[in-house]
This record gives sequence, structure tokens and C-alpha cells, in this order.
Amino acid sequence: MKAQFERIQHPDDASWRFFLRELDELPFEWHYHPEYELTLTVNSQGERYIGDHIEPYQSGDLVLLGPNLPHSWASQPNDRQVPHRVYVLWFRQAWVDGLSQQFPEFASLASWLDRSRRGLVWSPALAGQLEPLFRQLPTASAARRLTMLLEILTTLQEETPRTLASERFHSEALAEPAQRELNPILDSLHRDFREPLRVPELAREHHMSVSTLNRVFRRQMNQSLHQYLTQIRLGHACADLIRTGLPVSLVAEVSGFSNLSNFNRLFRRYKGVTPREFRQKYQQAVVPGRPSMLAGSENPL
Repeated sequence: MKAQFERIQHPDDASWRFFLRELDELPFEWHYHPEYELTLTVNSQGERYIGDHIEPYQSGDLVLLGPNLPHSWASQPNDRQVPHRVYVLWFRQAWVDGLSQQFPEFASLASWLDRSRRGLVWSPALAGQLEPLFRQLPTASAARRLTMLLEILTTLQEETPRTLASERFHSEALAEPAQRELNPILDSLHRDFREPLRVPELAREHHMSVSTLNRVFRRQMNQSLHQYLTQIRLGHACADLIRTGLPVSLVAEVSGFSNLSNFNRLFRRYKGVTPREFRQKYQQAVVPGRPSMLAGSENPL
């Protein structure tokens, strides 16, 4: 799954960039960029991919991404017959550093934002509180947008967010040769995640020895092939637990787990709850017209 570099053009009359996307669907576009990205997604549901983390999202998804962190959203059909709406705010590290240097009131901003290098997501309650500010951004002047951005960033610090990508995932962009070497391997894992992992066959497919394949993957991803594949499978399992009423045993099977007890063990290890508890917590958290809090985080802040 190759992450494409995205070049973001900043306007002449502003030190950062705001963009509003209104689409019939949010296509899967795996990419990264050197800017921080703060995103509020409404009228939408689907899967969110952040680094090595995959989970379902609902309307009111409020996420902050650090520089060079690969990411994508992929929407499901919208029953409400309204466009998927995404408010996107981009700003650079130099902007953060300049703000904290010139204004002592924002001195803590740089260190706080550093935690977003693995991706952060906030509660539906805070997303709902901030949504009126986001709705004003499209028609606001450049000066007013700046004050609104600072208000949003200040409000975000009032709540402890949940971390997305694992500690093993490196958000720094890979050098081009390393990216070319790794991309075909990731493509294969995401394409065939339901199939048993046969490392010798995977190595032959990519013209490597088994030892070279394992070494390359661990060096670039800081985890084993099996660990990464488990994360992919669990992300798809979470999506099925939320979107469907399939029995847990069938969710395990279609997500690539041949052994139910092993699926339950790994789910609890990575998500902190059993698959049934995950589904129950989601159902209990759903309030009509409001986004839902998704359970499970391996490393909460």
C-alpha cells in the first residue's frame, strides 16, 4: 500500500491552509505530507487508516495527524443522501515554532503537538462542541480563520485524546529507495490479508530470501510481518463488528483468523476488550444524530 506524497499549496494571504471537501464518497487515497493535519469528518462513516492502525469511523470524527504520517479515510455508502463533508486544516512545523516563540501563551503548543506523530482522535462530545467553529471557517476572513484555528487548538488541549498508530510505527517518511523496496510487500499484505501468511511464498514473490524479507520489513516497519498482518485483520474485524450483525465466529473467519480462540485472544490484547464487548460498547454509545465513541486503544495517552 504505497503512500503517495501530497504537495500542499499554502495561500498568499495566510500562514496555513483550510480546505473543505464535499464529496459523494471518500475514496481510499493512502498519502502523507510534511504538514500537520487537523480533520473533522461529518455526514460520513467508513474506515480510517492511520499508520498501522485501522478502525471504523462515524460522523463527527475529529483527528490530528503529525507530519509525514501516512493516512486515508475510505467511506461507506451514505444513507442520508447528503455529501460527505471534511473540514481539513493544514499547518507547518515552522508555523508552530514561530507561534510558540513569539507568543509565550502558546509555548506548550510545540511539545503538545509532537504527540500527534502517531495520530490522535478526540471524543464525539468535543467534536460536537467544536463543530460550529469548523462550520464558520468556509466564509470567514483569513484573519478570522487564524483566531478560530488558535481557539480550536486551545480547546483540543482540554481533553486527553486517544492515540492511533502503535509505538512500533515510524511516522517519518521513508527514503525513496526504502519506500520502493517496502511498497510491494505492503501491497501484498493488504491484498491477501484473509489468506494464511506464507513467508517463503511472499519472499519468492518479491525476489528475496526469507531472511532478507524479514529483515527489510522489521527494519522499515519496526515490527514483524505477522504483527503487521494481525493489525490489518483486526481493523477489518472491528469494521465488521460495527457495520454488520455477523456472528463473532464469522467475523473472525472473514477477517483472516482460522482459529476463534486465537482471534479472541489477540482482539483482547490489542483492543483491551473482547469482540462482543467491543460491539456492545459501540451499540451503547450510539446516540441518534451524534457520533459514537469507538472502544479500544492499545496505547491511550
